[in-house]
Amino acid sequence: MNNDFNSNQNNQNDKDQNQKEEIRFNDWEIGNTFNRGDAWNPHVDYGTYSSDTHSGDTYTDAQSNSNYSEPPVLIDEIKEKKHFSRLGLGFALFTLIGQIAAIIINEIVYATSVQFHQTTLYWNLLTPVALYLFALPVLLIILSGVQSKRPQKRKLGIGRWLLFLIVGFGFMYIGAIIGNGVMDRISEIVGFDYSNSLETLIDEENIWITAIFTVVVAPIGEELVFRKLIIDRTNKYGGVCIVLSALMFGLMHGNFYQFFYCFGIGLILGYIYYSTGRILPCILLHATINFMGSIVPTWLTPLLEKIESLDLTDINALVEFTTNNFIGIICVLVFSLFVYTAMALAIILPITMRKKIKLGSPEVKLPRGRRFAIVAGGAGMIIMFVIYVLEFVSALMPY
Repeated sequence: MNNDFNSNQNNQNDKDQNQKEEIRFNDWEIGNTFNRGDAWNPHVDYGTYSSDTHSGDTYTDAQSNSNYSEPPVLIDEIKEKKHFSRLGLGFALFTLIGQIAAIIINEIVYATSVQFHQTTLYWNLLTPVALYLFALPVLLIILSGVQSKRPQKRKLGIGRWLLFLIVGFGFMYIGAIIGNGVMDRISEIVGFDYSNSLETLIDEENIWITAIFTVVVAPIGEELVFRKLIIDRTNKYGGVCIVLSALMFGLMHGNFYQFFYCFGIGLILGYIYYSTGRILPCILLHATINFMGSIVPTWLTPLLEKIESLDLTDINALVEFTTNNFIGIICVLVFSLFVYTAMALAIILPITMRKKIKLGSPEVKLPRGRRFAIVAGGAGMIIMFVIYVLEFVSALMPY
């Protein structure tokens, strides 16, 4: 009697296990590894499948081929949702504490030294001090309980890095155009003329102090926080980590002027770190884009304003202006050509080279139809998005 009971129990356990395996693999796109349409059988050792257009389909030993890809592990949705929720809670507090700290610091400085409060150095120091001195320690404490694993290290050639630079620079200008268009439309609806506070700060303040924070401080801090901290904790989910990192990076800036181009650049930077496991190329690319996108145009702006004010019917004035500003005019033409070329390539290259973009197989594959709920459905992530939305609403309040 006991033997019959144990046998039935074992059969039931096997049946339950098979059902779990079916759930585990029904969303696994087997064609990526085997170029076959049939379902994966977890009880069969297939080895590695390779396809040769000349010799036909062959199977080889799994260990002899480095491209062998294991299917993803069976996931616990509640556990994975908590994983993302803790990440979201950390960044929610990072943003909230950073904002509160900035307000307190601003009040203290204004009350103690109005003169320093009006300097370029103060306004460039305010955000980094608030975020990295007061908010970052809290973020690190919360994320210390989140499993972390750096992506595998791989080399990134200078040629690929330059290609990413051009595409990222193009994304920045395309995103800036979209952001300005959105804000122009909102201005028409609301009846209030918004101004891009970032552009105002860079145009009006000491360019060298601004350059230090824009080209050095911001790239180092933002890459360590939004690339390394996020992707190290989410790269096991595959490409989801790249999109999530870019989205949080864009939202963190709290306004439509910067959101779109930060999101676009974030995709490039996230892909670099995810595919190479190296943060230095991301920092250097971020710094170069910031320099070329904000500092160089600031240098060229006075000359552009003079060009716009020229009387094109006065030939003598045109000749004199060209003679006196020949090198500057060449710089303007070269930079303008580079901008438009980068924008075109930012559209063309991702389309033409899409098959060469390799994300690899995720260690944990989130099921289709449930990815958004798992990633964004936790309490921590919801709180984070609410805080970001409030930041955007605050930026749109007339003042």
